[in-house]
Amino acid sequence: MKADKRQAYREKLLALRERIGGEVNYVVEALQEDVNFNENVSSAPVHLADVAEDSVEADVEILHTTRSILDEVNAALARLDEGTFGVCVECGTTISEERLNAIPYTAYCVRCARSAEQPAASITEEGS
Repeated sequence: MKADKRQAYREKLLALRERIGGEVNYVVEALQEDVNFNENVSSAPVHLADVAEDSVEADVEILHTTRSILDEVNAALARLDEGTFGVCVECGTTISEERLNAIPYTAYCVRCARSAEQPAASITEEGS
């Protein structure tokens, strides 16, 4: 990959990291507010605590997903530094520009990403 393309992806990844970092901070603040709300709920017969608990669970799920993407962005930046960015970590083929433009932090080509998703989908279907 040419230096100018690497630099363009680096800038895209850094901007994404900054944006996602802000989202992580926002969710952490929302979690803190939900926890504070739970602590201050009276013993009234209204089930506000149940509503707040659901909100906390949703925030935790969002936080987990967002941090996972942030980890992937950081790993992509590391691959840029190592010179392996744009190469599938599974099969070693070049990841298409279309895929990198859509998901700049991806570590997998389309074929390997699809094969990784299929076992999870069949497990989910069996468990239903």
